[in-house]
Amino acid sequence: MKKYLPLLIFICAVPLSAMELEYPEIINNGTILINAGIGFAGAINSRGERVCPPLTVSLDYALPIAGLPFTLGLITGFFSENNKKSKQINYWPIAGRIGYHLPFYMRRLDTYLLLTIGGMSSEMNGSNDGEFWMGLSAGARYFFLPHFGAYAELGFDRVQILAFGLAFNL
Repeated sequence: MKKYLPLLIFICAVPLSAMELEYPEIINNGTILINAGIGFAGAINSRGERVCPPLTVSLDYALPIAGLPFTLGLITGFFSENNKKSKQINYWPIAGRIGYHLPFYMRRLDTYLLLTIGGMSSEMNGSNDGEFWMGLSAGARYFFLPHFGAYAELGFDRVQILAFGLAFNL
């Protein structure tokens, strides 16, 4: 048993040292990131079509959890579509999101994976309804200036599959 002890210590120490990951250079603990953009995806209702694409705003707060580079945030917006009876439905999605930032050490670049969970309120002819919203996506932000840049996100999401726009670092 004594000769396997150093091997056991090594096997346990390697994963613990890997947990000391850092945020990309552009983000620090406590940084607030804001995205404002437009998204694209198919209609939520079958045989429907989008009238207004998703216009979204998200806010993410850099908060390391267990030493890992995570952000916690919210996303909200507006979009509308016609259903199969040509009646317009307006949607107001709001969701929480958690992001894991990948350790690619390129100056001014932030790459991340997102999990989005929330709901959306819909309105048609004065009646309100709600739907569940969940998504998994990957994204990147590139800051041209220290506090201004662009972002793009691609993934599996009920509201938007592709989104891009402006990014702000506060």
